[in-house]
Amino acid sequence: MKHAFAIIVLLFAAASAFTQSDIRKVDFQNFTYEPSCAGEETTKVTVASGEFSEEKKVDEYTERFFFKVFNIIHGDLNGDKAEEAVILSVCNTGGTGNFTEGFIFSIKRGKPALVARIPGGDRADGGLRKAWIENGLLVIESNDSEQARGACCPGGTITQKVRLSGGKLLNVGQPLVRDLFPRQRVTFAKGASGATMKLTVSANEGKRLIVGARAGQTLSVSIDTDKASVDLDEDADVTNNTNGFSAVLSKSGDYAIRVTNHEDAAVVVTVNIKIN
Repeated sequence: MKHAFAIIVLLFAAASAFTQSDIRKVDFQNFTYEPSCAGEETTKVTVASGEFSEEKKVDEYTERFFFKVFNIIHGDLNGDKAEEAVILSVCNTGGTGNFTEGFIFSIKRGKPALVARIPGGDRADGGLRKAWIENGLLVIESNDSEQARGACCPGGTITQKVRLSGGKLLNVGQPLVRDLFPRQRVTFAKGASGATMKLTVSANEGKRLIVGARAGQTLSVSIDTDKASVDLDEDADVTNNTNGFSAVLSKSGDYAIRVTNHEDAAVVVTVNIKIN
């Protein structure tokens, strides 16, 4: 009898271990989702290799729909010793907006079941950037809409820890706000009218270089790569050129030069700054 009981215990433990790993066997890159970006009602889309796209001719107009999975992570979010899967996605319905949304799945009755959604936003206006799991909590990084320079251009991020409880996401602690374009003062050598510096810029982030100048002077800036862009934050008479610009300055004071990395990996950028 004791031997039979031991076998039952072992089988139960093996079954529990199998259940915990089930969610990792689900191919979320080839899966059917119901995103809410298409309007008030959800619509079913089946991705292949993480993407779905569709075009429909309606009268004289072509309707376009695009959906992509860009982040998949696994971990136990509710303390039941069974892992959940967290999937982040982006959706475009034919306009300029790219709307992000997250899904949390767990295994129920042997099948993946949606247990919660992670609200996102349109690009800089609250768009989801990435997520990870830390000590049983889900950590979500999204664009800070208050620092956005329009929907196109995020200026900072908000990182919030959340706990999954009863199908709801509950905030844990205060959010962490981070500037995507940290400021760096540029100084010229004595007697020099310019400076050259090499920057390592993180993926989809940037640097803000601060220089002091006088009204009437011309600020010329160039970079050595097309994987990044360079712009002037303040108002001035700006003339853009290949990988740079020149600007006739209207006032005396500090000017912010914004270097933006548009790649999904860090880039090294050489910046040339000159003031005449």
